[in-house]
Amino acid sequence: MSNKIPIPYSFTAGESTIIANNFSTHSDWTKAVFNSIKENIVAHLRTQQNNTCCYCKYQLGFDIKQVDIEHIIPKSEYEKFTFENRNLALSCPACNTKKSTKPVLNNPIVNYPTNGTNFKIIHAHYDDYINHIDIINNCVFVAKSKKGSETITFCELFRLSTVEQRAKAQQTLSPSLLHQLVGELKTADAQDKKELIDIIKDAIR
Repeated sequence: MSNKIPIPYSFTAGESTIIANNFSTHSDWTKAVFNSIKENIVAHLRTQQNNTCCYCKYQLGFDIKQVDIEHIIPKSEYEKFTFENRNLALSCPACNTKKSTKPVLNNPIVNYPTNGTNFKIIHAHYDDYINHIDIINNCVFVAKSKKGSETITFCELFRLSTVEQRAKAQQTLSPSLLHQLVGELKTADAQDKKELIDIIKDAIR
């Protein structure tokens, strides 16, 4: 398990020029001109993070829809940190969605912090994950600190234990449980729906 990112991404001179010429607000993050830079960020951070999500530590997929570049401090709140390398980490789409734009700072800032003291949650570059969260049976997240507790809450990591229990249930999936899972699809959000479909597919193979 990777504990923290040892080496942030380092922008090349060319990339820095592209950013300077094309970035003015956080909404510019989606511009196509930044696509190659994002690809380089992802490639670098996959190695630095052992290809695991910075919040749940699950393995990241290699499809573009299975990995997100996470802005630890939301770019909508502090847009000047949109391309701050210490503000970038990789997360799974589910954790990124659950965390969303929740405020992660204890106090307002002007410059980017040089340590994790001012952060409510685990900072992927500054904090050793294992000092804040234990993961039991690869699905149950146990807080060891206030930061760990906040990270679990922000990213709703308790959702993963439920999915794991469902996955185990598929091994002896009864018709009634299968019917229940199909029923849950009607009200599930997009991420849970995908996970439920995967369980059902495995069960009926």
